[in-house]
Formats: sequence, C-alpha cells, structure tokens
Amino acid sequence: MSPRELARMATAVENGAPVPSSLPEGDGLIIGITGPPGAGKSTLVGALIDDLRNRQKRVAIIAVDPSSRATGGAVLGDRIRMQRHHADPGVFIRSMATRGATGGLAKTSAALARLFRGAGFDFVILETVGVGQDEIDVTATADVTVVVLVPGMGDEVQAIKAGIMEIADVFAINKADRPGVEQTQREIENMLSLGHAVVPIFRTVATEGTGVPELVEHLIARPRIARSEPIAVRGIDHLAIAVRSIDDSLGFYRDQLGLPVDLRETVAQERVNVAMLPIGDTRLELLEPADPTSTVARFLEKRGPGLHHVALRVADLTTMAQTLEASGIRLLAPPQKGAGGHLYVFLHPGDTGGVLWELIQD
Repeated sequence: MSPRELARMATAVENGAPVPSSLPEGDGLIIGITGPPGAGKSTLVGALIDDLRNRQKRVAIIAVDPSSRATGGAVLGDRIRMQRHHADPGVFIRSMATRGATGGLAKTSAALARLFRGAGFDFVILETVGVGQDEIDVTATADVTVVVLVPGMGDEVQAIKAGIMEIADVFAINKADRPGVEQTQREIENMLSLGHAVVPIFRTVATEGTGVPELVEHLIARPRIARSEPIAVRGIDHLAIAVRSIDDSLGFYRDQLGLPVDLRETVAQERVNVAMLPIGDTRLELLEPADPTSTVARFLEKRGPGLHHVALRVADLTTMAQTLEASGIRLLAPPQKGAGGHLYVFLHPGDTGGVLWELIQD
C-alpha cells in the first residue's frame, strides 16, 4: 500500500469510516505514550523512531493534539518535532486533533491504530495529549502503555497517582539528566509498593538518545498476544447473588419471576451450594454458603445478601490469566474447575476497581 493510499484511508477512518475488512489483523505492537504536559513525550517518540528504524522496523505514529474549545482548531506541533522522519518510507506520521474528545485520545485513534497495524507496520506508537489524573483511554487501545514523567514533579506525582500512574506497563523518567531523578524514581517505587505491582522504570534523555535502546529492548521483548487466537471477552456468563438460603430465595426468582432452575450442585473447593437460573444468553447464580467459614458466608456476614460477583466468558482463560497476572493483576487462586465443570478464575477486587470479576472459559 502506497503512503498516498494509506493517507486517504486514514482520513476516511478519522472521519468515521470503518477500518477496511480486507486488511489483515496484523501483529504489530501498539505502544501508548502518555504523561503530563511537558514530559517530553514527542521528543521521546522521535528517539524511539530513531532506534526502531536502526533495527529496520517499520513505524507508524499517531500523535494526538488538543482542539481549541474556542475555535475547534488544533496546532499539530508533533509533525514539527518529528520532521526529520517525514522523508523516511519506513515511517508514517499521522497527527490528529481530539475534536472535543476527552480521555487523552481522539474518538477514532483506536481505529487508526488498527488500520496501521493491518497495513503491516511493526510498531504503532500512539502519543496522547498531555494528560492529567483520569485521561486513561490509551490503555484500551495500546498493547503496552508507557507513562512518561520528569524529575522535579514533586507533588504532581502524588496528584496523578490515582489515574495514569496506575495504568503504566512501563515508566520512563525522561530528562533524567536533571536534578531530582533519584527522588522521582523513589516516589514511583513507593507508589508501586502500595499496589504490589511490578512495573519497570527506565531513565531516558530523549534529546540525546540515552536510555532509549534499553527501553526499546524491553518493549520488543514483552510477550505478544497471538492475533490468530484473539483473547477476548465473549459476554457475561452470569451474575452471582449471595443468599442465605437457595430454597427460600427460589420463592422469588422461580415462583415470582418464573425463572427455571437448570442446575443445582455443591462446589466443594469454594464450600458453596449453587443454583443456576438461565435468562436468555446469561444466567443468575444463587450462592448459598455450605460452610460457615466459606467466603460467601463471610460476605453475607459483612454485607448481607446481594450481588457477589460478575462472571465473564473469555476465549482463552489460561492465556488471559497469565497475561493479566504478568501485568500485575492478582488472581485469587489458579484457574480451576467450578459449577458445571467449567474452568474459572477470580481476579482480586483490589486490582479491578473494587469489583470481584470471575473469568470463565467459553
């Protein structure tokens, strides 16, 4: 595909057209680059391009700039910062405005990333606008998210730690030749210790290329998800409701709502009695403690009857569990067989925003 043809296709996608179905899925790595204003994200992206091109990798860049609230226009300054790459046939740079979207990206940034990956680029770098605490949309698109910080941020690190600090797969302390780099790294490490996450930290001086090869080596070495067998959530399998007595609860769910019961059994390892009530493509799961020391019994004692967890069907539970665990999401126990013989795993609610999620092999 020629650069002219790709540019026309990108314009169409940016204006709302779907990514052409004729394009393959592609296996390029989408790298999200995010962080607060002034961290040197664009300069770091330029240094990443230099290193990747030295390795003969084809690179596409999506650089997002904020739109003016007054005029709707945008100064696409990233093209200026990366102009030394504009004549390189192995580099394709696309600047785009947010057009009023919040979250650090434009509405069609994710579609453009899929387009460029399908066009055969080895790496797609997605640079967000300068973001604050809760602009974290990049994580839904990127395979790996690099949060760029600079020395001397001080209280700013504390201010944003409840947002973008928590979604980093990699930290890059840019402008690391400035005073305060040691303190910034300690602040990041202290924040990570609270959540028990293991996130690598690299020091870079993007203007000189210092530390960039090491960062690129890490990105290249990260495990890739096989695109031929995509890991995906297939739907909601069931909503689990903790009850003190299944028999008493059926007076409402079965007799009043008319829901049939298609399964009743005891799950020994969870010390719980289960009743499954189908509703269309999903189910309600009633959970009754079979032992006063079970987790469901403790849940009832603390919170009373109510929604206990949400279960999602996934395409490849084992691989997804490994990928989540590698990214710092804790599993309550290794994958095991549950009600009906299905393979399942629970994710720690402390890492999922307070929701107890169960993943079930579809």
